[in-house]
Amino acid sequence: MNTISKRDTIFKQDTGNRPFEFDESVANVFENMLGRSVPIYQECQSLAVRWCARFAKANTSVYDLGCSTGTLLLKLAQSIDKNKGIALYGVDNSPAMLEKSSKTLEQSPIPCELFEADLNQDISIQNASVVVMNYTLQFVSPEHRNSLLKSICEGLVPGGSLVLIEKIKSAIPALDETFIDFHHQFKRDHDYSDLEISRKREALENVLIPWTVEENQGLIKKAGFQTVDLFFKWNNFAGFIALK
Repeated sequence: MNTISKRDTIFKQDTGNRPFEFDESVANVFENMLGRSVPIYQECQSLAVRWCARFAKANTSVYDLGCSTGTLLLKLAQSIDKNKGIALYGVDNSPAMLEKSSKTLEQSPIPCELFEADLNQDISIQNASVVVMNYTLQFVSPEHRNSLLKSICEGLVPGGSLVLIEKIKSAIPALDETFIDFHHQFKRDHDYSDLEISRKREALENVLIPWTVEENQGLIKKAGFQTVDLFFKWNNFAGFIALK
C-alpha cells in the first residue's frame, strides 16, 4: 500500500505570490493534489503502466522522469516480469519527492534506483526501452525541451518508446478558454474553492508552460522519434506515445 497523502489545503492560505515548487509541503499532499486537480489521473497512470509493460524489453532499463512519490514505479514493478532483468530508475529534482519515492518503493518487488537531477540540464539515459514523463515536460523550460527529448531518444534502444502525458493548450483562443473553464470546474467538483484555484494558477504562472498537441508532436519528431500518436485526450490534457 502506498504512503498516505494528506489533504491538499496549501492554497487555502496566502502563499505570498511565491512560484509553485515541489517542496516538502507539496510532497506531503501530492497524491491528493493530483487526484483532485488532474482529470482521470488514476486511469492515465494505469494506461502509462500498461504502455510500459507492453514495450519494456528484457535486459533493458525503464526510466520515470519526474517520478514524484514513486507510485508509478511501484505499479510498474508489480506489473512486469521480474525475471526479464529490467532495471527501473526514477529521476526527480525534488529531494522531498525522492524521499517520498524511497518510502513508497520499500514495497517494490523489484529494486528501483532513484536519482536527483534537473531535467533542464544534461541527463544520461542508457539502454532504455521505455521512458515515461507524466506531467513533467510542462515544467521543463521551453528552451531545454528539445535537448532533453533528444537525450531520451538517443538513450532508447531501437523500437524503444516514450510515454508522455501533459497539460496542453489549444491554438484556438475560444476553445482554450473553454478547456480552462472545464478544468476549473473539475477542481470545484473536487472541493477546491475559487480562491484556491486562483492562487494556484498564479503560482504556476511561468512555471508550468503548456504547449499545443501540434507543438508537442513536432518537438518529439524533431528529437528523432519516428512515430508519435495520441493515446488519450481530455480537453487540456493529452497522452502521447512515441516510438524510436
